[in-house]
Amino acid sequence: MPDVVVIGGGVVGVACARELAQRGAKVTVLERDRIGHGCSYGNAGWLTPSLASPLPNPAMLPKAMQWMFNPESPLYIQPRLDPSYLRWLAGFLMSARKAKYERGTEALVELCRVSVDLWEEVAKRAPGSFGFERHGLLAVYEKAESFEAARSSVDFVASRGIRAERWTSDEVREREPAVVGKQVGGYFYPDDAHCEPYRAVTTLAAEARAAGVTFVEGAEVFGISGSGSGPRMLKTTRGEVKADRLVVATGPWSEQLGSMLGVRLPVLGAKGYSLLLPRANPHPTRSIYLIERKVAVNPHADALRIAGTLELVRNDFSINARRVDVILRGAKAMLNLGDSPVVRETWRGLRPCTPDGMPLIGRARGGGEVWLATGHQMTGLKTATGTGLLLAQLMSGETPRFDPEPFRADRY
Repeated sequence: MPDVVVIGGGVVGVACARELAQRGAKVTVLERDRIGHGCSYGNAGWLTPSLASPLPNPAMLPKAMQWMFNPESPLYIQPRLDPSYLRWLAGFLMSARKAKYERGTEALVELCRVSVDLWEEVAKRAPGSFGFERHGLLAVYEKAESFEAARSSVDFVASRGIRAERWTSDEVREREPAVVGKQVGGYFYPDDAHCEPYRAVTTLAAEARAAGVTFVEGAEVFGISGSGSGPRMLKTTRGEVKADRLVVATGPWSEQLGSMLGVRLPVLGAKGYSLLLPRANPHPTRSIYLIERKVAVNPHADALRIAGTLELVRNDFSINARRVDVILRGAKAMLNLGDSPVVRETWRGLRPCTPDGMPLIGRARGGGEVWLATGHQMTGLKTATGTGLLLAQLMSGETPRFDPEPFRADRY
C-alpha cells in the first residue's frame, strides 16, 4: 500500500513525487493519459524568474478588458453563462490590485528562482538530457511608450534580485541578430533559462523512478471514497487504489477532483498554443519575448518553438486556427522565418489558473491527508521543482525553504 498517491503525471506531479520519494515515502503516480503529455508537453519551455507574476496584473487590466472578447487578442474569454465560471471571473477582477499583485510577484519570483536552480542541478546530473541552457531572456519592444512603461516593473523585479540590462535598438540587432523586425530596444534578463519541456519531465521522471516512484499511466480517477484523516479509496480506470495520503496535481482537471473530495478548487483551464518550426536563419541564441505581440520564442537545438495566447475556456481542447495564425504572423513580423515557414507541429494545452493567479500548494481545506499542488497558470514548468520541494517539506514536517503562506492551499 503506497504512503502517498499523487494524482497527475505532469511536471508538477512528477516533481512532488520525486521529492517525497527521496524523503522515504512510497509513492505512486496516477496519470489519466501518459506522463508529461498534458500542458507539460509543448509549452514555451521558459524557466524565467523575470516573468514570474500572477495573472491578474492591475497595470494590464484596462488593456485586458479590451482584449477579452477579441478573438485575435492575447487574452480571450470564452462567453459562458456558468455560475462557477462567472464567480471565477469576479475573483480574477477583484485580485487585480497593486499591493496584492506585488506580494504575489515577490513570492512567485522566489519560488521560480529556487526552481531554476534546482532544474540546473538536474541538468548537471544528466547533461544534455533536456536542453537546459541559461542564456537569458530578451524582451523586445516595438513601441517607445511600452518600452518606457516597462521600467517600473523591471525595477520591481530587480529589487527582488532579478538582474536586468537595458538594450538599445542597435544593441538588440547586434547581440540578437535573429530579431529583424522594427523595434525600439529591449530588456535582457541574463539569469533566465530555457529547456525542452517534455524532455524535462521525462528526465525528472527518471530520477523519480530511481528514487522508487511507481508510475501508472492510463489511470483516470472517476470516484473517491473516504473522508477526514483516514485513507481514501480511489476508483480508477486501472482498478482501485488505496491512498493513506493524497496529492492532487491535476492541473485544469482539479475542479472535478475537488468535487469528488468535497473541496472547492476554482482552477480554470486557460488554453495556449505553440508551434514547432525548423531552425531559423539566424537561429536565436536565447529566449525572446515579443512584448506587444505576446509571442514567446524558444530556441531548441534543432527547431524553433513559438507560443502564445491565453483563452479562458475551461476544458475546451478545440484548435482555433485564427489564433494560431496570429502567433505565426507575430513571429514572422519580428524574426527571419521566411515567407512560408513549415510548421512541424501545432500543439495546444491548458494552463490551470486560480482567480488570484497563485498556485495552491499545501494541505487542502478541511484537514486530513489531502494535499494540493495545482493552479500554476503559466508558471508550472518554471516553478515545478520548487513546488515539489515546498510540498514535500510541508508534508514531512520540515521547515520550508521559503514562506508557504502566499500559496496556502486552503484559501478558497
